[in-house]
Amino acid sequence: MENVSSVKTLPEKLLDGSKILFGFLGVVMILVETYAVFGREILKVPVPWADEMLKLLFVWCIFVGSALAFLSDDLISLTLIEDRAKEKGNMKLFGILKIVQYAAALGISALLVVQLFTIVGTQLSTGEATTVLKYPLWVLNSGILIGMGLIVAASVGKLIGCAKYFKN
Repeated sequence: MENVSSVKTLPEKLLDGSKILFGFLGVVMILVETYAVFGREILKVPVPWADEMLKLLFVWCIFVGSALAFLSDDLISLTLIEDRAKEKGNMKLFGILKIVQYAAALGISALLVVQLFTIVGTQLSTGEATTVLKYPLWVLNSGILIGMGLIVAASVGKLIGCAKYFKN
């Protein structure tokens, strides 16, 4: 019979898979930047595509990665106050702190999502592309849009989950 505690939920599986993906992307970014420095300093050949590629990878890694960190509560928070509230058994204070965090994340991220829909929509309609690699510019900004969208969705779920801190 399978141990129930060893069964991973979908968010846990996504987080595990994302660690592998972001680890791979980190290695790719290191290799691209190493090649760019080697080309520029040793071969005396500029490598302009490397900057555009790194910008794209950085944006996607930072914004989607931060959304995944938010999902697992690994982003910066008021840990000193939260830990003290937990130690004293004051779960209502802990719940209020979490609500403030999640509501702030929801508000800021929702505002960014609205603005990014406009930006990405404009870039889709104009066909704007980057100068060297010529990939559509909306691909870059979609990383921010997806990351902020994930934070909005996670914030709503986390705000609903905060109800448990106010039950006796």
